[in-house]
Amino acid sequence: MTESWQRIRPVALGAIRRDDELLVTEDHDPGADERFYRLPGGGVEFGEYAADAVEREFDEEFGVTLADVSRSGTYENVFSFDGTRGHEHWWVFEASIVEDWPYERDEFTGYEHAIDEEITAVWKPIADLESPDTTFYDECVLEGLED
Repeated sequence: MTESWQRIRPVALGAIRRDDELLVTEDHDPGADERFYRLPGGGVEFGEYAADAVEREFDEEFGVTLADVSRSGTYENVFSFDGTRGHEHWWVFEASIVEDWPYERDEFTGYEHAIDEEITAVWKPIADLESPDTTFYDECVLEGLED
């Protein structure tokens, strides 16, 4: 296990709505051979506020600007990805995207520079994310979102 996985990682995530849907990123855990979804966002850099980090991450990964950013909650996630254990503290922010084009598409791609990989963002009904047939990290985030 590398040293970077042996500490708690601070993460800022954005909860963006389109009617009864949330914008989520779609990923695959090769160790579990499982598709999963989570809110878009990324790591908080040293000296950076979490609210600034979520805005930066959406700009870097998707080229969009966030507005009406408000903190929804703080969560903790201990998990395994590709057989390696991880530990994150999440700051979740509800927000909207200034640009219209993300709302006009059912899915779109972005780019995650940290892993040098394209990422896919999709709009998923909240009811689907709550379903036991869908793996969404982490379900407790849904409970903290405003109706």
